[in-house]
Amino acid sequence: MAGETESTTPESVDVAGAVALMGDLAKDVGEEEKGERGADTAADGGDGDDAAVAEADEEAGEGEEPEEVAEDEAPAEGSDAPEFWSAEDKAAWDSVPAELRPVLKKYEQQRVEFVNEKAREAATIRARAAEEVQRANTVVDQAAQWWQQAGPALQQAFADKWSQVNWTALAEKNPAEWARLNQIRMDEAAVLAEANRRGQQDVQAATARAEQAFQHAKHVEHAKLAQKLPDYFGAPETSQKTYDELGKFLLAKGIPADRINQIHEAPIIEMALNAMRFEQAQKRASTVTTANTTARTTPTRVVPGPASRAGNRTSDAARQVGERFRKNGGNSIADAAELIRLNGL
Repeated sequence: MAGETESTTPESVDVAGAVALMGDLAKDVGEEEKGERGADTAADGGDGDDAAVAEADEEAGEGEEPEEVAEDEAPAEGSDAPEFWSAEDKAAWDSVPAELRPVLKKYEQQRVEFVNEKAREAATIRARAAEEVQRANTVVDQAAQWWQQAGPALQQAFADKWSQVNWTALAEKNPAEWARLNQIRMDEAAVLAEANRRGQQDVQAATARAEQAFQHAKHVEHAKLAQKLPDYFGAPETSQKTYDELGKFLLAKGIPADRINQIHEAPIIEMALNAMRFEQAQKRASTVTTANTTARTTPTRVVPGPASRAGNRTSDAARQVGERFRKNGGNSIADAAELIRLNGL
């Protein structure tokens, strides 16, 4: 399909040339169609009336052609434009001559395919490069880990090996052997020093990458907290204050400082925040309860009148009912029942 398109369409064409080319092609096609209709009429042997009828049919056909083209092009104007074009570009597409649209669509399609292909190639190259970097970093990390474990042992073995040689006595008895062994010791010391230098470089590089990965993870987890709990982790000042309070809270609970500095997971920080807030709420509630219990109780309403002792309230009531009963002449059954109740009879 690509070969056929390249063979029928020029490699480069401007707008004016494309319009002229399409116009000439349409003119040639119209002349060929007229010639074919004339040949068919002559072959049928029609007379003048037939020629007139044919001419009338031709005129009628010419009158119907614009309607058919309009019907064919009406949906094309709404659908020919690429879907990913903006609304303004799609509106401008309606003003493009119909003869030029196939050329524009062809080059637009080629452009999209070219861009997609280059994007795929770039993505493949980036993926391969990322794999190579990851593989190299893994090798360096393993070398750094190995040197951290084996480096001290190698240095100790080197020191133990040559500490058994009595260099002073050897120099006096056999200077040549001293020179030979001393050269070997210096060569081994140089190799060990170079290995130590490279090992330290690997350790530093691994540490830097680990720190970078840790900071990136902290940033990602902090973004989760800022979105979920903006009142505590939204603004930089607020989040720093929250982190400081959480650090003091966890340190008071007995968690080591180095472990606290490594905590960055959003769920763990959220749980620690909830625990701290719950404890703070308990302290505030206990403070309010203590304040309420130590405050003076609001005095009850005192009924005006002479003061009476609490122990004589029952006898006073009995006395008042007895006086009222006597004034009534002993005719009140309610006062009599109250006197019986108050006197415990």
